[in-house]
Amino acid sequence: MSEATPDFRAEQRRTGVWRNRFLALLDRTPVPTAICQLDGTITVANPAFAEALSTRPSQLRDRHVLEFFQAKVQRDYERLVAGLHRGRARLVIAVQFPGGGGELTVQAVSDDEGSGLLITLRITPVPTDVHLSDRESEILRLIAGGATSAAVAAELGITGDGVNYHLTRMSDRFGVPNRTALVARAYSLGLLDPATWPPR
Repeated sequence: MSEATPDFRAEQRRTGVWRNRFLALLDRTPVPTAICQLDGTITVANPAFAEALSTRPSQLRDRHVLEFFQAKVQRDYERLVAGLHRGRARLVIAVQFPGGGGELTVQAVSDDEGSGLLITLRITPVPTDVHLSDRESEILRLIAGGATSAAVAAELGITGDGVNYHLTRMSDRFGVPNRTALVARAYSLGLLDPATWPPR
């Protein structure tokens, strides 16, 4: 067996230096980022990625990324899997995870060692103003229980337009498109108690 040449040893040192620089940069970037194998197994995640999932980077290693994220639309997940099998270079899907939601950008990357995935997470900001008036709380509670706008109006002694006005204002404030999403956001923000029925 021949010994490594001085050129080979110098190249190994340079490679080690660049690897360490990359890992230092990954650790310091504020963008939640993970590097995965093609099958979705996490090989390294930065502190920002781990913080978004309320854990430590070491707890993510060798776990599948989909243990932590759920596609908001199943069709998006199927599109992601199919795209990766076809070698598509970049996909973005809306996801939910414990404590929040956002968009995962999945990019295929290749080098001399093979292929992998670079995954970044853009977290959807949670509204800071989560206070509801008594009227808004009542409307939200009744809607979450399945009541129609007309039923809510009758119970609270206001018009259907009044109910819709409050629903529209709350939806705008929480950045959601409809009443179903409004109820889901209210649960995720702790405005409704998931352990009680009817909602309160």
